[in-house]
Amino acid sequence: MSERVKTLIADLEREREAFIAALDAVPNPEGRKVVETWDARDLVIHAAFWSEHGANALELAANGRGAEFTYDSTQTDAMNAVTAAAGHATSFADARGREAAAYERFRTALADLAEDVLDLQLGNGDAVEDVVRYDGPDHYAEHSAQLRAASR
Repeated sequence: MSERVKTLIADLEREREAFIAALDAVPNPEGRKVVETWDARDLVIHAAFWSEHGANALELAANGRGAEFTYDSTQTDAMNAVTAAAGHATSFADARGREAAAYERFRTALADLAEDVLDLQLGNGDAVEDVVRYDGPDHYAEHSAQLRAASR
């Protein structure tokens, strides 16, 4: 495994650990609003969705099908709305299970990635490494801060 991949994995692990610690500090996670109308449970489903999204991109790129990854940021609000609806219908325990599985899938796909794949351009124009960062460590960091604020 290359140093670049190791660094990305370390960043992902660190930010996910901070997310889980912040989540564990939120009182009443199924009722305490964290972001707009989302409670902590909804945010966990949201994190799971974006880890799955990142894993999908890595798997496509690793299999020579990166052009099929066509996400663009104009889709984000609609994707988040669907994800939030799913969060509202999920128990906190099930949300945590989904997030844990999604994280492991994302981390494993990253660990299995050849370094040269990180520089490949996906169908949406982003480099694979950019997707790893925005779906992984950067995303966990953003929502950790929101969870910390909600636990005050």
